[in-house]
Amino acid sequence: MKIKIGFAILSYNEPGQLLRLVKTLNAMFSEPPIVCHHNFSQCSLDEALFPPNVRFVHPHIETGWGHIATPLAALKAFRMLREHDQPDWFVLLSGSDYPVKPASEIAAELSNTEYDAFLDNREILYRAIPLGQTATDGGFGRAGWVALAYDRYCACYCWAPRPAGKLLSLSGWFPFQKRHVRHPSLVRWLQFNRPARIYGGAFWFQANRKSIDRLLDDPRMPQLVRYFRGRQIPEEALFHTSLCNQPDLRISNDHKRYEDWRGAGIEAHPKWLEVSDVPRMRASGAHYARKFRPDGVVQEIVDQTVLGI
Repeated sequence: MKIKIGFAILSYNEPGQLLRLVKTLNAMFSEPPIVCHHNFSQCSLDEALFPPNVRFVHPHIETGWGHIATPLAALKAFRMLREHDQPDWFVLLSGSDYPVKPASEIAAELSNTEYDAFLDNREILYRAIPLGQTATDGGFGRAGWVALAYDRYCACYCWAPRPAGKLLSLSGWFPFQKRHVRHPSLVRWLQFNRPARIYGGAFWFQANRKSIDRLLDDPRMPQLVRYFRGRQIPEEALFHTSLCNQPDLRISNDHKRYEDWRGAGIEAHPKWLEVSDVPRMRASGAHYARKFRPDGVVQEIVDQTVLGI
């Protein structure tokens, strides 16, 4: 069965790199539906340079890493894709992503999968590592990320008296200080709107129409947006908490993305990919990889040795 794959791309700079990505997707997937949410407030872009199958979201949202606006921009792109094109699968990409697997292999895998979504995720638990949390190469696979995520998405803060002799704050003499509240029973008592089970992981994912329908039509989404709006890096938990709390969705923890976190700290970004990384990208089985520099050097090698275009 031939499936229809649609792409939602978030970008905020490097229009030339975005155009190259779009042209590659067109060559691979025969001009698939593409919706781009570009942050025009950070970088101008000439829409006339882009192929006619590319739509841009207007008005755009002023996105930024670590801000609720980023997942909200993705939702706008998903909604436009669904309304105009109704693809079978939706792929969320950034402008610095690039495919690293031939289209025929991607389509075959999505056509025959038992999963509804490929979303890197794990439940954010108090002083516990979820089953299957075995990755040691950095990023979201590190066990230490769960503790970090607990403070980001589950813990809350309260004002507590400063210890005697430590009343000096940055603003002068002040008798109270902010303290983390982490114990689940106290957190539930202090936060009435907290989701029962919170999940987190990498933001970039792909999902079928059933999953995207659930995401766009989730009646809890306004409440989840309110909850995560004041949290650090909400894009790494909002979609996960919505989708992973749907018991009938089959979600693979493999998000089909190649990233290299080796040597990076927990809060760092994956490294820029080099030509030497191309064999590992292909061997990983990932559909897409990130992050690529805008000069196109590595993408050119991927075109020649992996994609055949």
